[in-house]
Amino acid sequence: MSFSGWLADRLILQPTRHDIHVPERTPSLFPRDESELEIWVHRINSDGQEKPDLYLLEFPGTASRAEHSTDFLEGCWGSLRVEIWAVNPPGYGKSSGTASLKKLSAMAEHALQELRQVAGDIPLIVAGGSLGSVSALYLAARHPVAGLLVQNPPALREVILAQSAWWSFKWATRLIAAQIPSELDSIANARRATAPAVIVSAQQDRIVPPHIQHQIIDAYKGPIKTLTMPNADHDTPLKEHDLKQLHALAMWLYGAATVTTDRETGSCLRDVHVITSRSCIPSSARPWPFFNHKSSK
Repeated sequence: MSFSGWLADRLILQPTRHDIHVPERTPSLFPRDESELEIWVHRINSDGQEKPDLYLLEFPGTASRAEHSTDFLEGCWGSLRVEIWAVNPPGYGKSSGTASLKKLSAMAEHALQELRQVAGDIPLIVAGGSLGSVSALYLAARHPVAGLLVQNPPALREVILAQSAWWSFKWATRLIAAQIPSELDSIANARRATAPAVIVSAQQDRIVPPHIQHQIIDAYKGPIKTLTMPNADHDTPLKEHDLKQLHALAMWLYGAATVTTDRETGSCLRDVHVITSRSCIPSSARPWPFFNHKSSK
């Protein structure tokens, strides 16, 4: 690995390996080649005896872990039975290997393959917060997933180049930005992704500037709804009224996901980009009128 590649990994990734005790979640190690991927499974509104209504494949943020709770993913599903598979990337938790941006795409592919074997015909939504949204968008651009749910998604190159603290070292920021793997270009991936999507966007985000988040929102090819939080920073927890609004969007996302019955072509959701004109989505699954179709800027 080049020095600039190593530096990019050190600046962006914050892996930890300490034990985190989470009795309500179950860890498993999935081997591939000579490595192992750690995935933590937990259920919402289910004791595990019944099949879930929905599977979520979750990728954590750079300083987070699969063991941690994620309010925007766990608090919006009402009475739906949801099973969440949260992934520790290489270098995090008990996933083998060192943390590296170049490993994220293979990690995401491996996790999706393992969950698909379990999910069968049940809708599978890819999800992530902050850096985790990069892996989710990577998959949404390449696989017929049922939906996408992300929060404060970064376009990594653009975020690096926007760092004003490096203003006198523009050559360094350009060098580091060039190390981002091309397959992790979230703007390009958004242009390819056709699954229905919900994006939560903090408008006072000091880590992922809102104008960069909106580049991803504006580029997204598939049907999309956004929940914008005008006074929220990157790590601001969702308040009760935010979760109520997100619940409405999550119900739209679930409704759209359940009508995507052809998982190879996704033909019901690919032709038209304006959700309200999409006849294959039942009226009960469409969003409430006060949510904008593309963005609530």
